[in-house]
Amino acid sequence: MTEDFIVCRCENIYMSELQSIIDEGATNARELKLKSRAGMGFCTSRTCGPFIEKLTGDHSAEPTFINLKSQPPIRTLSFSELMEGGAE
Repeated sequence: MTEDFIVCRCENIYMSELQSIIDEGATNARELKLKSRAGMGFCTSRTCGPFIEKLTGDHSAEPTFINLKSQPPIRTLSFSELMEGGAE
């Protein structure tokens, strides 16, 4: 690899950081996510998740089928609703 690049834009995680964590022994996407915070940003791994899963697939001792989980908000709130609840 000649050029470093950002893998997770939300958490500003570079490929070199992920490669370093893999070299230290991370073998699956979940471990890589927990040790680097890649996939824990605003998009909840919708952008970088597939790349992270593919990246760790070759380093796993056995096949792993752990998908990084995206969790959208339960219900959106407007700022006015939020302010009304905080006044009490």
